[in-house]
Amino acid sequence: MKCELCGCNLITRNKVQYGKIGAECHISRHHYFPKRFNKFFNEKEIKQIFNIENKNSLVNLCYNCHEELIHNIVLNSKIIKKLKDKMQNKNIRERIIILYKQLLK
Repeated sequence: MKCELCGCNLITRNKVQYGKIGAECHISRHHYFPKRFNKFFNEKEIKQIFNIENKNSLVNLCYNCHEELIHNIVLNSKIIKKLKDKMQNKNIRERIIILYKQLLK
């Protein structure tokens, strides 16, 4: 099995402790549509807005891609300002959609 972003061969057994040197390709599975957002969107909306057929579908990432994409995305003040202008006075549902659409650009 390979990481769906970088293509490295994924470690699927605990040969090396997750997050340690040598575990860069340790598997990290994530839902395409985060479960915590289910309370804001129904299944029809998930398909229409986010183009996700199955809200329970998973993506297989390596530890490095997981960290870079999900936890440690690089931002700067210009990006924050741009997002602030779009997201200010919006509810969480609207902000989720705005962020998704920004990623598509």
